[in-house]
Amino acid sequence: MKARQQAVRRAGRAVVTWVACLAAVGCGGAPEPAPRPASEAPAAEEWSALVPYGAVPFEGVLTGGQPSPEQLEALRDAGFQTVINLRREDERGVAGEADRVAALGMEYVSIPVDGGAGLTRQNVEALDRALAGTERPLLLHCGSSNRVGALVALRAAQLEGAGSEEALELGRAAGLTRLEDVVRELLERGERPTSAEPGSG
Repeated sequence: MKARQQAVRRAGRAVVTWVACLAAVGCGGAPEPAPRPASEAPAAEEWSALVPYGAVPFEGVLTGGQPSPEQLEALRDAGFQTVINLRREDERGVAGEADRVAALGMEYVSIPVDGGAGLTRQNVEALDRALAGTERPLLLHCGSSNRVGALVALRAAQLEGAGSEEALELGRAAGLTRLEDVVRELLERGERPTSAEPGSG
């Protein structure tokens, strides 16, 4: 009788071990699919919907217009690390943005660009440093992405050796519109403007 009871206990332990094996590792069956990394969601092609005039002209950079507080939260939730703002502090809708971005745990960089007069080599180089020295993905914005596209085009030509048409094409992809004539003239003359130009955006 005692031997029979011991055999039953051994059989019971074997069943428990077999069930645990199935639950934990599948006992040599097909492995569970790996979860999708958080960095893959949302996809970059979906970023443009996060802000007005949104576009993704190059890797890790979303360009666009002025984001609302709710859109800043959506950017944070999408994994964005940095916000670069090309608007002046006295422009409508800018007040408090730096504090909101910081409260959301993102880095904030301000490079005030005063329309066409702000398309200077100094600002081009400041943008280049910001793009190189901050974490991505990042938002680069102004009011309508017009100034963004202008600086992106000038950076491509002045710092990266792009030809005028190639630089303008990249600028348009980043939002360049009403400042295109100013940028084209700067590229042709190799000079910077000395007075404000209309259509800053």
